[in-house]
Amino acid sequence: MPYKRLAALALALCATPAMAMDQSRFEAAQERAAMLDQVRNLLADESASVRLAVFEEVMKDEDPVLRSMAMEAAFSGDDDRLKTAGLRQLIEEREFLAVELIEPMDPSQAQSYTYGVWRELLLRELKVDTASDEVSGRFDSAQFSNGNFIGQLTRGGWRLQLDAGYFRCHLALSELNGVDLMGSLECAITGRGSGDDYAGGNRSTLPFRIRLS
Repeated sequence: MPYKRLAALALALCATPAMAMDQSRFEAAQERAAMLDQVRNLLADESASVRLAVFEEVMKDEDPVLRSMAMEAAFSGDDDRLKTAGLRQLIEEREFLAVELIEPMDPSQAQSYTYGVWRELLLRELKVDTASDEVSGRFDSAQFSNGNFIGQLTRGGWRLQLDAGYFRCHLALSELNGVDLMGSLECAITGRGSGDDYAGGNRSTLPFRIRLS
């Protein structure tokens, strides 16, 4: 048998297993794509009960793609029950949440003072009571460390109380857009902290953002 024919036959024999393997992978990819599309469609179902049930089932799975898809669906839609379920899952899974306070372009004295004290806010040791939706943990900021917070999941958000120094604050989460959580830090400032040399006022509010990506 001529050398060229032998070489061609060898190449064909070597290529056959690879082609079979590629075909198998292709079919598996098609099956996975169909499954992902099915889950995506169910998470967007007209029935709120179906959306919630599918979300809960997906969260029992270890597949990171499915879990990410479900969390994005929970935070991107207008279903408050699904948003609350997503927040509950987020708190259970995250070791900490970094809160980015946003100082206004033309802040008041109270806002500037509050920003200086509460910037670099970190929520850690997060816990949620799945029976009551009570949220608790510890926090650190630029001027406070190892403080305790407690609060509650609300419809599609949360309201947490953080007290330290001259401040009694509430971190109110009110908006979720898929990759960011947003709301406001609302503080009552008491005692010397409200004096002219400090806050120059007894109340302050600052917007915040928590980036999930």
